[in-house]
Amino acid sequence: MPHSPDTLRFINARIYRSAGDTRPASALVTRKGAVHWVGERQDAPEAGRTIDMQGATIIPGLTDAHVHLFAIANERQQVQLNGSGVCTIADVLRHVSASAKTTPPTQWIRAVGFDENNLAEHRYPMRDEIDAVAPHHPVIIRRFCGHTAILNSAALKLLQIGEGVSDPPSGSFGRSAAGRLDGSAKESAAEAVFRAIPAVDPAAMAASLRETIEDSMRMGLTAAVEAAVGFTCGFDDEFAVWKLLRQESSFSPIRLGFMYQLDPKDAAMRGLTPRPDPDWQAMTLKFFADGIVGARTAAVSKPFADTGSTGFFMREEDDLERVIVEAHLDGWQTATHCVGDRASARVIAAFEKAERALPGQQPRHRIEHYFVPPDGGLARMKALGALIVTQPSFLTRMRRSILEAFGPDAHTKYPARSVIDAGVTYVGSSDAPTGHVSPWIGMANAVDRGASLGSPIGADEALTRRQAVGSYIHGGAFAMSQEDWRGTLVPGMAADFIALDRDPFDASTDLAATNVLMTVLRGAVRHDTLSAAAEMQAGVH
Repeated sequence: MPHSPDTLRFINARIYRSAGDTRPASALVTRKGAVHWVGERQDAPEAGRTIDMQGATIIPGLTDAHVHLFAIANERQQVQLNGSGVCTIADVLRHVSASAKTTPPTQWIRAVGFDENNLAEHRYPMRDEIDAVAPHHPVIIRRFCGHTAILNSAALKLLQIGEGVSDPPSGSFGRSAAGRLDGSAKESAAEAVFRAIPAVDPAAMAASLRETIEDSMRMGLTAAVEAAVGFTCGFDDEFAVWKLLRQESSFSPIRLGFMYQLDPKDAAMRGLTPRPDPDWQAMTLKFFADGIVGARTAAVSKPFADTGSTGFFMREEDDLERVIVEAHLDGWQTATHCVGDRASARVIAAFEKAERALPGQQPRHRIEHYFVPPDGGLARMKALGALIVTQPSFLTRMRRSILEAFGPDAHTKYPARSVIDAGVTYVGSSDAPTGHVSPWIGMANAVDRGASLGSPIGADEALTRRQAVGSYIHGGAFAMSQEDWRGTLVPGMAADFIALDRDPFDASTDLAATNVLMTVLRGAVRHDTLSAAAEMQAGVH
């Protein structure tokens, strides 16, 4: 069990009160879950327990402001297709075949983490190829983005998706040149498929979620926002699992925030209203404006370089505007998935209409991703006090897609430094499992713009180390409207902080290789690899 005495003293550390702190302290004292004192060791007050940090660097805890914890937990129970050994279509089929040999006939085989960009063939497996290795099982493969499903014939039959099926609005079923279904489904077609397959066991999911959250804490997260309750397998099924987890008396998670993937009227029908809470906050409704770069479904104004298409909106533009305004009037913060510039421009217009309808609320409406910036968008966002929440690890995870989709214009995509320079709050996050789950890889990508894989994408948009780290500290707390009580290590603020094996602000530090030695949450040591650290009782120096 975590040890949480009334007071703790941490000495022999390099303590940055914030990402902007250039004069670090060497000692910190906590009391009843809050920072009590910060300064030099010789001046530190007495405490019930003293922990020698042996030169480790302490910074405020990190927030992942856009992560799919439920999806990560769900993937832990599925066939994994994102390992280093999955390099070809044959490797994908080998994993499916191995699962078929150990799975009872007719039971679903679910595979996750698929990314064709990592395969030699750079394509999806075809329906017939999956049939050949798993003819008696319904098989569903979920692309790592969560916007595409790939099915075999048994799955199509079970879901009653026949050759004559029509494409739904804002979605499509893939077909061969001859017009036969190839097994792929994108956007709203994929979403319908994910909702139709059998739900996972709630108890098993709760256990997997608990493990996922503990792993997040070990990476330095002291807070996270679940980016869309409902995205993986439907709102009610997912909400039930979260409620089950919360009821566990032994469950003491990181500070959680939730985006509900619901329209305002659907939230009201369920009796849900905006609810601030330091540990279990639900203030946000999540909407999807358009698609993604990988599938070329993002709503852009300039055609994609390789397909000539311009993507589409996920719902009628006027309807999207309506739900954003209604959410604003109901007191919700909104978070809208916008990848293309047409989508972002329309959502910013909806924010402006909402502000005119009910001014002065300062809900800090969010645009998630902001991949292709619209002309004049940043000035309008600043005027609104709206936020941009991005995922810098996309610069490596989606490198091939970005370069092929935008060609010579790729360097203008996924802005970061220009966002900060425009006075708009820039918030770093992972969007895991789509982006890399490690916040340290995200920070490294924000600084080097993906240079680890070749030429940086948009080198002029690179952040400084302090800006990158700050986007996960202050940025995340600000996105949750919690910056007045957490995110800096000064007296009275929450004792949520982490100890690192290196100084992230040192120019020679490899950010991506950072290890978290200790996580302190609500003043309690929750993760500790400094087991050999000298611990002294108060009064021993």
